[in-house]
Amino acid sequence: MLKQRIVTALILAPIVIAGIFLLSDLYFALFVGLFIVVGAWEFADLCGLAPIHRVFYAGLMLPVLFGAYFLSSEMLLWIGFFWWCVAFVLVISYPDGVKFWGNVWQRSCIGFLVLVPAWIGLIQLKTHEKSTFLILLLMFLIWGADVGAYFAGRAFGDRKLAPRVSPGKSWAGVYGGLGTAAVVALLAIWWENEMLTGSQWVLFFFLCIFIVVVSVLGDLTESMFKRHRGVKDSSGLLPGHGGILDRIDSLLAAGPVYALSLTLIGWK
Repeated sequence: MLKQRIVTALILAPIVIAGIFLLSDLYFALFVGLFIVVGAWEFADLCGLAPIHRVFYAGLMLPVLFGAYFLSSEMLLWIGFFWWCVAFVLVISYPDGVKFWGNVWQRSCIGFLVLVPAWIGLIQLKTHEKSTFLILLLMFLIWGADVGAYFAGRAFGDRKLAPRVSPGKSWAGVYGGLGTAAVVALLAIWWENEMLTGSQWVLFFFLCIFIVVVSVLGDLTESMFKRHRGVKDSSGLLPGHGGILDRIDSLLAAGPVYALSLTLIGWK
């Protein structure tokens, strides 16, 4: 399993990084949109939709993304932010809160709240003059936190984070992920020290830490949906990793909150 994970990661990571560096804004939007549509197909299964309805749900995501492209990005990012606030309540109240989101139609609507703001957030980041730095930083924060959480969790993971949602996650994993993210953030501040004047680096550092906390929420939220559905992975598309949603669940939460936060502090 570990070998499969490494091979799949070695194939996917260069593709993603090449997309960040080489694609124009429009083609980047299409590139990310492809992942979002596949994610919608997987999310439809978590909703409990039949196979033919899963295809329809994924197809419906295309005109929704097209329409969202012409709406206010900030408004959609705020919608995403409020959804993740709600998701936090649902995760900590699981399984009692299932009555608020458990049926097929409720989960189907939630899928758009999860996927569309994430797409908008990455598009907005791509338009920034420091787009490559900001997007890569977001990726490295999430990847670094995953690595730190994995090793810290295996070594010290006795106290569980949310056993009713994801029994494998521990508080030690969270601390390990945050520690790794702190290192990534400090390296990013050193690399782009000209962008951060005065005490801005302190604000930026804590923003990075906050984004990693939000990414954990994204992971837990997908785990909650999978647990309710009774499946281990969102699909089997990625050997050793499960599905697309299993790889981007943290990004779905962190992306829009990250983009919104940069907007609010004036780094548009």
